[in-house]
Amino acid sequence: MVSADVYRPAAIKQLETLAADVGVEFYPSTIEQKPIDIVEGAIAFARKHFFDALLVDTAGRLHVDDKMMEEIQALHKAINPIETLFVVDAMTGQDAANTAKAFNDALPLTGVILTKADGDARGGAALSVRHITGKPIKFLGMGEKLDALEAFHPERVASRILGMGDVLSLIEEVERKVDKDKAQKLAKKVQKGKGFDLQDFKEQLEQMRNMGGMMSLMDKMPWYGQYVCPSQRQSK
Repeated sequence: MVSADVYRPAAIKQLETLAADVGVEFYPSTIEQKPIDIVEGAIAFARKHFFDALLVDTAGRLHVDDKMMEEIQALHKAINPIETLFVVDAMTGQDAANTAKAFNDALPLTGVILTKADGDARGGAALSVRHITGKPIKFLGMGEKLDALEAFHPERVASRILGMGDVLSLIEEVERKVDKDKAQKLAKKVQKGKGFDLQDFKEQLEQMRNMGGMMSLMDKMPWYGQYVCPSQRQSK
């Protein structure tokens, strides 16, 4: 991974920390460098070390800035990426659609990543961005943690918005995050009639927290929306 964001304070350091957390190589850069020089150096480094993929993080643009848009067009032309993904904050509402249009006009986007999609504004932002760009939404950010990025399934998101739950995503999340050995051990213990003690309860709470907590689980249940009023959903 490499950061070509020389404008936002600590952006490079944040990406370096993220790279260390997920265990991938990070190509260092500084705010004194030009974005094109940074990325060209990263490409040369990646080829030299036989990396299969290079992820380039560019500077964010909440408002359309002609100079910065010209810069990112030049950057795109210089590196000719296979994927050009537009990351949009679902909570920005109409601004998300306006920014998406500007980027779609300036760059050959191949897809969209919708962040903060666990909020109530996710549906409108998803529809607006998809309609304006004509590009597929590839991933959803459902929280702040590293494992909160999930593949986008339109029928599942629609089901959640309509209060019908999302059992398939819940099953997939359990498959990924639940410690199967501990689950089987507990199941055998209960079947043998040995009871359910405080240590078991603690481990179950930890497993639940790994999956985003109680509200994240309940939100995927098909019956949950029937018993929660809109004001309560907003407050969660």
